[in-house]
Amino acid sequence: MAAIGLFAWTYYPVARVQYRETREVARLQAELDSLQARNARLSKQVERLKTPEGVEDYARTQLGLVKAGENVVVVVDESRSVPPTQLAMSMAARPMIDSDETTTGPVGPWTGFLDFLFGVE
Repeated sequence: MAAIGLFAWTYYPVARVQYRETREVARLQAELDSLQARNARLSKQVERLKTPEGVEDYARTQLGLVKAGENVVVVVDESRSVPPTQLAMSMAARPMIDSDETTTGPVGPWTGFLDFLFGVE
């Protein structure tokens, strides 16, 4: 029993460092994957905005612009009582911004226990 206790006492610091590093690598890999996916989405958006059709589409959908001579028709559902200011705010231009996504590493059945055991936050 003393040998098992001595082994656990000497191996724990090594196992703790190894576990923390493994979790950090998994977290960083998930973050890298997320950033690469975001970069690919943004690259597609940039390529689309380099075309006249892409610029026109963005101006119409995101900025609410219309061509000269065009009329804008807004259909309002009268059953809903929406104050005019709120209606105007909902119709205002809302540029789409690709937000950062928070990612975490893989979580398995033992992850919570091991995080507690090795003091990983």
